[in-house]
Amino acid sequence: MLRKLALSLLFGLSPLLVSATEPGCTLRMSTETDFPPHLIQQQQQWTGLSVELMQRLAQELNCQLVFINSPWLRALQMSAQGELDVLSHLSVSNERRAQFAFIGPHHIESIYLVGDPGEISAPASLQQLADGADLGSIATLHGAYYGEEFSRLSQYPAFARQLVNISSIQDKLALLRAKRVKAILEDISVLHYWQQHHYPDAERYQPLLKVHESPVYFGFSKASLSVNQLKQLAEAWQRLYQQGELSAIYQKYQIVPDEQLTPAPLL
Repeated sequence: MLRKLALSLLFGLSPLLVSATEPGCTLRMSTETDFPPHLIQQQQQWTGLSVELMQRLAQELNCQLVFINSPWLRALQMSAQGELDVLSHLSVSNERRAQFAFIGPHHIESIYLVGDPGEISAPASLQQLADGADLGSIATLHGAYYGEEFSRLSQYPAFARQLVNISSIQDKLALLRAKRVKAILEDISVLHYWQQHHYPDAERYQPLLKVHESPVYFGFSKASLSVNQLKQLAEAWQRLYQQGELSAIYQKYQIVPDEQLTPAPLL
């Protein structure tokens, strides 16, 4: 049985070990701000696709799930230091594999350049922006990963001067609505949620250019969880997938999981 699975970002809250004879454990999950349809706050309560997936995993392991607020960059630092145990929506990289065990994938992230086509023209490629095409300003999430091509081209001065690092998804949307930035980089599932739920001005915005697509995982800290604990987590996720438990949760959010979400843990 897992002694402790801390599923969140809680500064200063150390893991509380649970003996094998005790009935459960505590799982702490990071929730900084709304990230619909994955993390949705409603009257101090959290729901959403990622939340429900983790709630089901917690139930499978007889654990309590607790939500803790912490910024994304701080979360990465705390995980590396063993002060937290899991992040959601984590892209795989060689650097991160040294720090995290990846369980999932739980989502296929499709990042687009999003803006009002009535105000800016869609570029044909990222290379065009690096070569001098100027959209004015593009809001990105500080610390987010947008693929190798984006990382490489963002070193070009013509592209780099257009990028504005923002600390939260909600701030990106607010700046776009206020016309303080011309475009944002966002997952297409988030744009669809804004439009389906009639967020202010959301109907004006369209995907202008696909920037990056990749599976994202729940990343568990190797600094705070043992090899055996990580194995138990991966086995529980695999079991829920095979039983159709995960598929039922995806369908609640009008998402039909395909072979891209077949469990492929990277421990």
